[in-house]
Amino acid sequence: MGTKLPKNSSLHKILLYLDTNIFLDLTRNRNPDSTTELFQSIKKGKYKAATSTFTLLEFMEDEQERVFAEREILVRKRSFDEVRRHMDERDLTDVELEGIKIILKKEIFKPYIDAGIIELTYLSSEGWDRAFELQQKLNISSDDAVHLAMADIWGCDVFVTGDDQLRKVASAFFEPSIMVFSTSSEIEKKIETLKKARELKGNKK
Repeated sequence: MGTKLPKNSSLHKILLYLDTNIFLDLTRNRNPDSTTELFQSIKKGKYKAATSTFTLLEFMEDEQERVFAEREILVRKRSFDEVRRHMDERDLTDVELEGIKIILKKEIFKPYIDAGIIELTYLSSEGWDRAFELQQKLNISSDDAVHLAMADIWGCDVFVTGDDQLRKVASAFFEPSIMVFSTSSEIEKKIETLKKARELKGNKK
C-alpha cells in the first residue's frame, strides 16, 4: 500500500474507491457518458483511485455468470428462471474461462492497474475486523461490507458505486467523512464541491 496523506492536507488529492459495478459499467458500456468521464478524469490525474483484489474476484464471478447465462439462453434455449436455478452449477469451458481472463487483463489490468493509474489494495486483518463491524451495524451484504471497509481503512474520500441501495445506506453512515456517490452526470460537480471545501479548510490553517 502507498502512504496515505491526512485528509486535511493541502497536498491531499481526492481519493476514490471504485466499487465492482463501476468496472462492469466500463467493460459493458453501461452508463457510458458518466463512466467514460470518470475514467478519463482518473487517467488525467485529476483524482487518485483505488480498488481491491476483492473487486477483481467479484468481477470475474459476474463475468462467469454472464457468459454462462448467454450460452444457456441463446444456444441451449433454456429459460431465464432455469438458468438462474442452475447458476451455481455452471460448467464453463477452458476457452470461456480464458476469454474472461483476457477481458480482465485487457480492460482493467493493462490500462489501469499495470499502468499505475488505479491502485490495487489488499484487506488487512484490521480491514476484516472493520468489515465485520460494518456488517453488524448496517443492512448490507458481506460483500458490500468488505468494500466499505476497504475504502474506510484505505482513507478514501469518495466511495463510487452504482448500487443505489448501498449508496443510501453508506451515505447515512459515513458522510461527511467518506462521501458516497453513484456514477452519474453529477459526480464531477459533487467531487469539485468536496475539493473546494478541502482547499478552503486548508487555507484557514
